[in-house]
Amino acid sequence: MKQNLITGIDIGGTHITVCLVNPESGTFEESTLTRHAVDPSLDAKSIISGWAKPVKESWARAGVDAARIGIAMPGPFDYENGISLIKGLSKYEALYELPVKDMFAAGLGIAAADIRMVNDATAYVRGECGMGCAKGDNNVLGITLGTGLGSALYRNGALEDGDLYCYPFRNATAEDFISARWFLNTYEQRTGMRLKGVKDLAELAETDEVAKNMFTEFGETLAAVISTRYSSQMPSTIVVGGNIARASGLFLPVAKQKLGLNCEWKLAMLGEKAALIGAAFLWAGE
Repeated sequence: MKQNLITGIDIGGTHITVCLVNPESGTFEESTLTRHAVDPSLDAKSIISGWAKPVKESWARAGVDAARIGIAMPGPFDYENGISLIKGLSKYEALYELPVKDMFAAGLGIAAADIRMVNDATAYVRGECGMGCAKGDNNVLGITLGTGLGSALYRNGALEDGDLYCYPFRNATAEDFISARWFLNTYEQRTGMRLKGVKDLAELAETDEVAKNMFTEFGETLAAVISTRYSSQMPSTIVVGGNIARASGLFLPVAKQKLGLNCEWKLAMLGEKAALIGAAFLWAGE
């Protein structure tokens, strides 16, 4: 194995993306990037085989027989031991309670010790800190705004899974107010109109007072959640990503104003590459 090349992998509900990354030099080997569709309803053997194919393809493009692996994987998952705890989510049901890391290693012909796994939201933050908008920052809160609310912390070289999605807020959870469903459900309640997505709402915001006010409200809520959850140790940098971040101009100025000047807000810049880069950085310095 080439010690300086790490196989970064991002596994989602319907895809797997693989690329060789060099954490030492901070380079992304674009020529090795592979992306395959996956069917999460298949049996365990077929899922593992489907994951192994793009990895081997990426290695072949790099001219290596194997390289250590970092995997960004959605939860629930026992990342340390590599055991899937995903159940009742209509994806990867066949992997429930199986030793996924060991099975994947066997399918690739490498040792399980050469594979490390991490939550996908946590990997996204590590990627932005390693090669993205927060490079060099050491007290970072990363949040992803989309269908749900993802979060993670990077402090003093250590990663911490975030809990904003389940953080108690206004007799519910923060995710109930900071997510695409809040936008769509609330707009429907206030206007009687059901939109397809937040993108549609953002396009209306220039002329629709209800839509405009909702983005203002969203920014205020985002600041309120962060200020209460991290009141004892506020991050110095907040990285914002996810589909809703594309409309950041409509809510981020409000959030900045409400939270104050002690935090620097940055928009994520790596896109879907962030998670696989962050997964590769699990091996940084080794």
